[in-house]
Amino acid sequence: MSLLNSIRPELQHIVEAMYSVTNVDITIVDHDLKRVVGTGVHGNAIGMMAPLNSAFHKCITTGEHYLIENPREEAICRDCENKENCGELVEICLPIEYRNQRIGVLGLCAFDETARANLLTNTDGYRTFETQLTGIINTMLKEKDYGQLLEYRSNEMFTLINSLNEGVLILDNNKEIASMNNYIRDRLNIRFEISQLGEILPLTTLNQLAEKDFNGEVGPVSVGDGNFIIQSNPIEGNGIKQGYVLIFSDFNKMKKSVLKSHKDKDVVTFDHILGESEAIKQARRQAVQVADSEASVMIIGETGTGKEVFARAIHHGGQRGDQVFMALNCGAIPENLIESELFGYEQGSFTGASKAGRQGYFEVATKGTLFLDEIGELPYLMQVKLLRALEEKEITRIGGSRGIKVNPRIISATHRNIAVMAREGTFREDLFYRLNIVPIQIPPLRERGYDVLILGKYFLDHFGSIYGKDLVGFSSDAENLLLKYRFPGNIRELKNLMEYAVIFSTGSKVTSEHLKEKIPINLIEEARTLNELTREYERELIKSRIQMLGDDVESKKTLAKKLGISLATLYRKMD
Repeated sequence: MSLLNSIRPELQHIVEAMYSVTNVDITIVDHDLKRVVGTGVHGNAIGMMAPLNSAFHKCITTGEHYLIENPREEAICRDCENKENCGELVEICLPIEYRNQRIGVLGLCAFDETARANLLTNTDGYRTFETQLTGIINTMLKEKDYGQLLEYRSNEMFTLINSLNEGVLILDNNKEIASMNNYIRDRLNIRFEISQLGEILPLTTLNQLAEKDFNGEVGPVSVGDGNFIIQSNPIEGNGIKQGYVLIFSDFNKMKKSVLKSHKDKDVVTFDHILGESEAIKQARRQAVQVADSEASVMIIGETGTGKEVFARAIHHGGQRGDQVFMALNCGAIPENLIESELFGYEQGSFTGASKAGRQGYFEVATKGTLFLDEIGELPYLMQVKLLRALEEKEITRIGGSRGIKVNPRIISATHRNIAVMAREGTFREDLFYRLNIVPIQIPPLRERGYDVLILGKYFLDHFGSIYGKDLVGFSSDAENLLLKYRFPGNIRELKNLMEYAVIFSTGSKVTSEHLKEKIPINLIEEARTLNELTREYERELIKSRIQMLGDDVESKKTLAKKLGISLATLYRKMD
């Protein structure tokens, strides 16, 4: 039996208490990589082995601390045998030492965005936690006497709780205050001992906690001069409730940390929309004009044309640019889950639901922007609920009864002809009109002429820096090939093609030989005459305008008038 396994019950008690405070999953493995204790996801793996070549393995080998912000992408995770199945968003690995020997590893893991932001913004606090826990473990190994062990554990636990940058209230089974940490005392300016929760919280909040049986989340709640999200968790022993832990998280700080984690990787401006073709400049001008308004925008374009780039640029260019941007692909989420993603759910609403419940995209993005990608794939029943949320600016979580006011800016995107779908009855007309206040048509790459070379050079420089290759551009035969290719996958395909070319390039320029392996010959066009190019431009222009205005006779009359041609001429050109 390993040293850590000999004190497993005590360790499990500690990590469960810490989990109830931090909502960050905790696990401890011994020197043989066997999981000794764990919470949440890791709680189901107690007694199993941690993956070989994982961060745990390397931590026990090297004795170094590891903060892994992007598991599966960082070098340390490259050879992990569980890399493909890893669900962790952030991981901290800290060695546990006893008498100058490494006896195990403490792992702190985040499996959702809230825990991820908590972990990244409280790194120093968790390092303090590691130091304190190591001391606890050493104490327990030295002193097996249960009375002394309990005293040490209690003292160390309160030291740990006081090191956290969140408020902690511990209630007894009568819901009276048993103790509190220094953070909440300082934030609420409490200078004397109090026992009644009503002396801190307003009656409405007490009622909300009571409705949840003191097991779940309420807030944001105004307490003192701050706004807090309050998470309540029961303390259980031998299956019996023995008290409760209330965690007070600063709501404003949580918003800032979520915004920062998004901004670090997601800030996109109109400068990121590259190209000099008239089609892309027109789309960019429309986006700039609408950015500062609150109008709903529908971005229309083929897959891979950069619809989300436009959505992010509109968001960051508007009044909500310093707020959160949330993107939801309506076609990528199973129909039975999309409502919970949009509107959230209360605790115990369905099998597999979080005990604490969960906010939906509408709540998280209420002061920011909600981007609904592939809106044409949204199930018909959800279209009704989405329209209600947009019209009433209010949602109700699954399993809940309380209306929650929300007001995110809505930007949608689609590669389908929603106007036709609305006329055919597969998409609600009233929702289409609500979302399509400002339509923006994104041209496919094949209609953007020399933009393919501008974008190609941008990706060439990008991947050149990643792979350490100094490439100055394209050979003339490569340029001709790129200009002739129709790029059915649009910008996304061009980006992948450029990465491939950079990997296999050997000289200072990318040549056609580097491209032909990835370009289907049947999609390479021969040089066309001016008349052919003009007809192609007319055809694509008419097609895009019909997609925006509609395919009925009145819409075609309007289009013909705008183009300065007769309706008969329009039909002839369509044929």
